[in-house]
Amino acid sequence: MRHRVAFTLIELLVVVAILALLLAILLPSLSHARAASTRTACASGLRQIGIAIHAYAMEDQGRIPCGPDRPLPYFPPRRWHEWASNQVWAGHADPAERFPNGLGLLLAGTLTMPNVLFCPADDSTDPVEELAKIRARGPQDAYCSYLYRQLDETTCGRLDKLGKNALGLPAEALALDANSLGFSRRTNHRGRWVNILYRDSHVAPFRNEDDIFTLRAQDYASFPVSVDRRLDTIVCTADYAARANPKDAPALP
Repeated sequence: MRHRVAFTLIELLVVVAILALLLAILLPSLSHARAASTRTACASGLRQIGIAIHAYAMEDQGRIPCGPDRPLPYFPPRRWHEWASNQVWAGHADPAERFPNGLGLLLAGTLTMPNVLFCPADDSTDPVEELAKIRARGPQDAYCSYLYRQLDETTCGRLDKLGKNALGLPAEALALDANSLGFSRRTNHRGRWVNILYRDSHVAPFRNEDDIFTLRAQDYASFPVSVDRRLDTIVCTADYAARANPKDAPALP
């Protein structure tokens, strides 16, 4: 007589338990690897932006892209070129008043691919909607994934020397992942990490512990003054991160 070989119920349960255990071990590792890969792709895009900024500066007597030098609505006495922002296109009702702003100035020649302005870990709809606005150059404002300092917290607008920030430290950071938990909620890398682009085009990753690089909901309490100060704090913290733990950055005077 032949006996059919089969698994018993206990053996099947053991196999299922082993597979479940393996998945529990592997899935977090795969998730971490995927997140690290995305951060690397984001850093690569920021380096391309850094190269474009250097090319722009070479064509404009060493000055970084910023502007224009006009009053900024709702934020007096700030002007467009002094305001840290992720805005790349200002589209007003009057076509004569539409202009590129911040990193948007690169799109005229030194940065030929506008999609580089968007982090692959941007969890908002920006990479689709805002990219369409940038390409249309229409009446709507457009924003990218990166906070660009322009001349905020600097005393000089030259790429080789941006001067000092309010902490008395050299201004070094140019752009970083933008994170906002306020009116327009959006984060990159789930708000857990930021990549920071520095003047020499190198990019460094930092943990966004305690939202030190985030525009928080409470920062809108005394809009626009509180938002202005928070942006200054984020930029100065990015400068401080070039030399020490950003969590230890002193408060602005």
